[in-house]
Amino acid sequence: MFIRILLAAALMFAQSWAAAQTADAPPRLTPDQARAQRAKARDMKEQARKTYEVDVKACQGKAIAIGCMSSAKERRTETLQQADVLEREGRNAEREASRREAEAKAAKREAEAAKRQASEPAEVERYRRNEAERAAERARRQAEEPAELESRRSKVAAEKAARERKLEAQKMKDAREAEAAAERARKKAEKQQQHAERVRKIEERKREHAEKEARRKAKEAAAGPVPVRPMNAQ
Repeated sequence: MFIRILLAAALMFAQSWAAAQTADAPPRLTPDQARAQRAKARDMKEQARKTYEVDVKACQGKAIAIGCMSSAKERRTETLQQADVLEREGRNAEREASRREAEAKAAKREAEAAKRQASEPAEVERYRRNEAERAAERARRQAEEPAELESRRSKVAAEKAARERKLEAQKMKDAREAEAAAERARKKAEKQQQHAERVRKIEERKREHAEKEARRKAKEAAAGPVPVRPMNAQ
């Protein structure tokens, strides 16, 4: 009877300690939620592909398509990365659910075996120590998971901020290039206009000279030939 009491006390201690360690842990995804999350990630990737195709067609009709294509690629990459995070979380949740199920079965087998084998106080103490160590390891892994997830989220946020800065810089560059192109076009048009004005003035001077020459010849023809005086005339 004394051995049974010790065994029961050890089991209650290990379960209470493990529950206290995991009380503040974030809620886990159920297997159904994990599968739904992976399905959502696949839908996001498919939608990203379709949206990118539409964006590419829209960019082809624009005069400056560099920034437009860059924006389309950035949006597609961002969506794919978010989908990858969801997919990894779902896959990890499924693996974790399988692991917990296996651990529960193993713990049950171990508990049943321990009950059968715990015939002396030393066996009871060994079982209690092993259970405490396994519970501590499970608590440690559960404590690391939120930090891991937060690290991945921080990385995604940092990458998104970097892409936004890069996109903004590209937009500013495109705007400067468009402004410079407009200024070059204005100067070119101005030079063409000046050239046309010079050509017009040259043509006008040619026309005036031709008219003046024509009037001179007409006047000479009207006056008749100039008489030639003999060389010996006094």
